[in-house]
Amino acid sequence: MTLKLDGKKFTVLWSGGKDSTASLLWVLNNVRNADFNVLYIEITGNTDQRCNDYVLKTAESFGIEDRLIFHRALYKGLDFYQLMERWGVPVIKYRWCLYKLKIPAFQSVPTKFIVSGTRKSDSKVREKIVREISYSRFIGKWSFNPIWDWNREQVLDYLKDHGVKLNPCYDVLGHSGNCCYCPYADKEHIIKTLKDPFWRNRILPALERKKDTLLKGKIGTQIYNRWIKYAQQTE
Repeated sequence: MTLKLDGKKFTVLWSGGKDSTASLLWVLNNVRNADFNVLYIEITGNTDQRCNDYVLKTAESFGIEDRLIFHRALYKGLDFYQLMERWGVPVIKYRWCLYKLKIPAFQSVPTKFIVSGTRKSDSKVREKIVREISYSRFIGKWSFNPIWDWNREQVLDYLKDHGVKLNPCYDVLGHSGNCCYCPYADKEHIIKTLKDPFWRNRILPALERKKDTLLKGKIGTQIYNRWIKYAQQTE
């Protein structure tokens, strides 16, 4: 892996989450190449400010603040919730948050190679497709995944062993805070996020405004009912 990255221009994708932070740290510890930058994407309107603050503070502690590209993802000036009003909840068949906000940011960096914190144990789908090196046809770049075969404990131990603090949003929100509303979020994510008054008052009204549309389909009904079910547990 080191030999493949040494001498190349590349971009590290960093969300502020534990996996991408571990991947970035791996690069700093193992790659003899100063010619890289780091892309952080704020999903404007849906990213917690504490995640932004963590990234800026950690970048400074790593000494890479001059390499950091802080990308605020908007579409024609509209943030995530304004777009949800226009396009509805992003579902698998139309993940507009990926296609309209994230992929354009990935494509905006000029390097042909990216480094990600993707792990095969993230999901059953990723277990089948994630390898150390892969090609993304969506963004037209080669992806190096240095922690692709690590488990969660290895990630946490790696950060701890190097004195890197975890994003505080994990304790407060149950996740990194980069995407606070995700239709497919797990139980802990939903409950902890909705216990936060700011996000509760942003997410639930947005869902209610899309209720009629969501309940017309099977997937939409599942998404709406799951979020409302866990919301009731936080009252």
